[in-house]
Amino acid sequence: MSTPLSIPYASDNSPDVPRLRRARRSGGPTLPARVKSDAPVDADSDVSPAADSDASPSNERIRGGPSVGMKRRELLDNALDRAALGVVVSSAVELSDLWSVALSLSASEPTRPTPIDAEDSISRERTADGYAMTYEWTDRPGRKWCLEFSIERSAYREAADKAHGYLSGFEAAKASSHAERLTEALADVSVTGERAWRSLPESVRLERAIGFVRSFKYVTDAESTGAPEYIRTVEETLVDGCGDCEDLTYLLVGILSQPAFSYRTAMVILPGHMLAAVHRDDLPAAYADAPTLPGGAYVAIECTTSRPIGDFQDEPVLAVYGDGIEYIDQSSITDTGWRFVQDPTQFQTIADASEGRPH
Repeated sequence: MSTPLSIPYASDNSPDVPRLRRARRSGGPTLPARVKSDAPVDADSDVSPAADSDASPSNERIRGGPSVGMKRRELLDNALDRAALGVVVSSAVELSDLWSVALSLSASEPTRPTPIDAEDSISRERTADGYAMTYEWTDRPGRKWCLEFSIERSAYREAADKAHGYLSGFEAAKASSHAERLTEALADVSVTGERAWRSLPESVRLERAIGFVRSFKYVTDAESTGAPEYIRTVEETLVDGCGDCEDLTYLLVGILSQPAFSYRTAMVILPGHMLAAVHRDDLPAAYADAPTLPGGAYVAIECTTSRPIGDFQDEPVLAVYGDGIEYIDQSSITDTGWRFVQDPTQFQTIADASEGRPH
């Protein structure tokens, strides 16, 4: 995932680290107090240790014995559960301005393709009305492939002029006409001495598509655009020849959602990372034993590393978004809160998805 927006906060060992508490209003808990003063984040005062004194063993005995203490513990646990959800859902209001700043910076970027190094596996030639792309890649089994594909300059500029958030970027990828045309072009790719791709087993075609996406150079948004957060469309990624984990996730989702595959796809949010997923019932039989993500319906596909289908980096899964929220882990969001708050766009993504809002 791209370099997160910088939001200073207290370390875990600092006395300034706020404790999760019940919110003063229905919106959920407050965010860390040590936030830049100009950031639109609610910086309420922390709760002192005395605020939790009612839940202490001594007070349990004074106020009615173990049964009352158990009830208080249950109420505290419920409050923490609400806090976990509130940290992502209610933060949409406080963090929406930050997200708007990121989008405005992204929208102001020039609509010129990112430079491609001569040694990259992707090359680009400018034509009279667009870009002639050549992609070379090797899939996990070791087959080498080559694809030539063209994109109109007007299509690239039109795509670059549209500011997207995580959810709208995901939906735009699935509906991309260029992703559909690309998938058809991939279907005709062949290797010297090999059969045409259309006649190959589905498992091989899937590995080719994954290998194609993984051949794109990984770059952070700050490196490639100078913006703290930039959501590339499928068209931009194809012409730029690079992207971060979100961009490559959208590219693979765009390919696998087209009629040539017609897979049910999802994006998976981890702390500081994103990857693609496919519904387990849509995968070829060769992957019947692939491990599923929490929730049991989807199988992970890493887009930036050469991991087997079903395998992904050892991080908690915060949310799976396909046709709406498929899975959300409030406890993991709470446990990884300090890392999670470094990337407020993730707050906005899950908050919008939880409330069913377009973003």
